[in-house]
Amino acid sequence: MTKKKVIVYTAGTFDLFHYGHLNILLKAKLMGDKLIVGVSTNRLIKAYKKINPIINYKERASIIKELSCVDKVIKQKSFFDIKQLKKYNIDLIILGSDWEEIKFPELEEFLSLSKAKVIYVPYTEHLSSSKIKEKIIRNSYDIIKNQTRRV
Repeated sequence: MTKKKVIVYTAGTFDLFHYGHLNILLKAKLMGDKLIVGVSTNRLIKAYKKINPIINYKERASIIKELSCVDKVIKQKSFFDIKQLKKYNIDLIILGSDWEEIKFPELEEFLSLSKAKVIYVPYTEHLSSSKIKEKIIRNSYDIIKNQTRRV
């Protein structure tokens, strides 16, 4: 009898892709046989972050799709779409530890209906797309000055 393959799911915005993003994807892949990644739509990001992503959905999804650790990319239109989680027979959901205190009724419902589990992996400290944007803003004068020299 063959052992059932463990299907792992994680999701994110993945705007301004950086090492923290890669870190969670690599950790998620190590926890199962197949990694499915939900990439948040522009609309979902705008709804919860109150700001549009810098890189649009199609391009962010393309970046994630090209990573060797990722087996499938799906569109994340809402947090923890139960229909999608069921459709792909998700066994394990990987989230960054920065999400541990947030309660998601949809996730709780899915977990109660399935044998899936959630594992929180350590957040990559001092690195996020928001922190990258803040650094760009702090350095904007020098960036603008440098860009005008290149024209």
